[in-house]
Amino acid sequence: MGRPLTKLTSALAAAAALSLAGTTAWAGAPTTAECLTASEASLKSATDHKLRTERAQLLVCAAATCPEVVRKECLSHVDEVNAEIPTIIFGAKDSTGADLGAVKVGMDGEPLTDKLDGAALSVDPGQHVFTFEATGLDPVTKTFLIQQSQKDRREQITFEAKAGAVAPPRASGLGTQKILAIAAGGVGLVGLGVGAAFGGLTLSQKSTAVSACPGAACSTPAGVKDWSNATSSGTVSTIGFIVGGVGVAAAAVLWFTAPTTKGTTAQVGFGPGGLQVRGSW
Repeated sequence: MGRPLTKLTSALAAAAALSLAGTTAWAGAPTTAECLTASEASLKSATDHKLRTERAQLLVCAAATCPEVVRKECLSHVDEVNAEIPTIIFGAKDSTGADLGAVKVGMDGEPLTDKLDGAALSVDPGQHVFTFEATGLDPVTKTFLIQQSQKDRREQITFEAKAGAVAPPRASGLGTQKILAIAAGGVGLVGLGVGAAFGGLTLSQKSTAVSACPGAACSTPAGVKDWSNATSSGTVSTIGFIVGGVGVAAAAVLWFTAPTTKGTTAQVGFGPGGLQVRGSW
C-alpha cells in the first residue's frame, strides 16, 4: 500500500518550523509538528502491516488544525486503510452450550476487548495468538491467520469447566419425582425378589425341620437348628415382601402424582418400618 507522504512532509518541515511559534492549535488538537510526525509514522505502520495504528495516525494528521495539504493527503488514505483492516466476530459458549458475553479477549498479549457483544473487532492482518478468559472457566488460547481486507470473520470459542469443578446438575426430562418413582419401583422389585427367594428357602428348611422333628417338641440339636433356620428365613422373606410391597406402592404413588414442575429434591431409603421417602415436590 503506497503512502507517498515522505516528500510532502519533508517539504513542509521548514514551514512547520517557522509556523510553530505562531501557530495556535485548538485545545487538544494536534500541532503542525504533531501532524507531520503522525503522517511520517503512518508510513512505517503501513510497512509493518499495523493497519489499526496507521489509521489512528492518519486521523491525527487529518485533523482540522493540520496544514491543509497534509490534512487532505491523510484524509485521502483513511477510507483505503479502513477497507484493508480485517474484522473478526467472536462467539463463546460454555460446555453446556450456553452463550457467554463476559469474556475478556487478548491478542498477542495485549487486551483487545473486555466483553463479547456480537460486534466485529478490528485486528491487524497476519497470524495472531488470541486468549479468551471467563470467570470460573479454564482460559482458551487460539491462533488464527487473519487475511488483509477480510471482513466479519466468525469464530466460535468453547470453554470447558475449570479443572476440578463440579458441573451443576441438569434437569431431567422425566422430572425428579418420576425418577424417584423409578428408584422406588426398583427397590420394591428387589424386595419382592428377596421375599420370594427366602420364601422358597423357608419351605425347604421347614420340610427338613419337620422330617427331623415330626412331633410338637424337638429333642435333637440338629432339629432345633433346622427349625431356627426355617424361622429366620421366614422372617427375612416376610420383610422382603413388606419392603417390596411398600416400594411398588410408593413407586405408583410417586409416578401418578408427579407434578409438572422440576427441580424438586427427595430421598429414598430404608428406615424403621420399611421404605422411607422424604422430600418436597
